[in-house]
Amino acid sequence: MPAVLFVCRHNACRSQIAEALGRKLAPASWVIDSAGSHPTARTDPKARAILRRHGLGMRRRKPQGFAALGPRIWDFVVDISCEGAGRQVPAKNCLEWDLADPLDGPMDLYKRLYEELESRIRDLFRGIQAGLDDT
Repeated sequence: MPAVLFVCRHNACRSQIAEALGRKLAPASWVIDSAGSHPTARTDPKARAILRRHGLGMRRRKPQGFAALGPRIWDFVVDISCEGAGRQVPAKNCLEWDLADPLDGPMDLYKRLYEELESRIRDLFRGIQAGLDDT
């Protein structure tokens, strides 16, 4: 059962959207989570709104940092424009996706972020599944 962690700076938007998409797209046996290198006090309301538009929600209302994750070696850490902070988390594989934070911009930026994350996560999960099928 693969374990995938999505990381961004604040765990308020990008990584939380990625986690929600990951939970939707991954088999139920996979572990999907998110965290921030410098978590903020609250999640981004527009990130919550874009997820609601797609019938998804955030698992947590309050962002979490790495310490909240507990001991685990992740199979994949996906660092979403976090300046390499994902390398602070024990992982077998660390990927870096350069996706800008929409920073309370227009909803179109959140829509594009959602679509880009969905595409990348689908591709990542297909690759992980193919690797599992080969074993």
